Amino acid sequence: MSPISGSQVVDRQSSAAFASYARVLRVIGQDLAGFFPKTVEIVAEGERLEAQGQCHPNPFEAVKENFLNRIWRRVAGKAPAASVEGVPPASFARSYDADEIERLDRLHSTDRGENSRRADAYSLAERFRTMGAIVDKKHGSLKRLRKEADRLFVEYWDAEGKLQSAKLTTVIFYRNQQHPRRRNAPAELWEGYDF
Repeated sequence: MSPISGSQVVDRQSSAAFASYARVLRVIGQDLAGFFPKTVEIVAEGERLEAQGQCHPNPFEAVKENFLNRIWRRVAGKAPAASVEGVPPASFARSYDADEIERLDRLHSTDRGENSRRADAYSLAERFRTMGAIVDKKHGSLKRLRKEADRLFVEYWDAEGKLQSAKLTTVIFYRNQQHPRRRNAPAELWEGYDF
């Protein structure tokens, strides 16, 4: 039995929504971006993609203490009322099927249509899209995508059914973006960084 048969992976041919992993993972990245994920793992489970991870604290929700209150607190020797550092990271879990991917893509397509600027290459959605493009380029089927800090790892079965993996860091991504036509550069963004 081939490793890509059975219920281990989302079948590309069974659903138009999963025909392009670049598109699917971009949509998932757009959906998860609001969680400020510190870690993410997306696993193919039959006809679904299961995502789970931990969040960074939302930097925009931190309450800023004004300067005079901060000085008064230090002079009085009082501890701050609430500390963000002591709060354990929140967890999230999401499940995506073909219908959910289509719904989210339509929802976010209005934002893309109104915005004429290029996509932010460092956004979670674009980094996930890049990892999906790796799988698409090799005509593969996604097994797992992991994000840990600034590193992304993807495992997939290639067209021959062999398990492959690739990684991408922000530094590699930046270097390839700055020097896309270097003489000694790998032919593909991820080439030379498989592990």
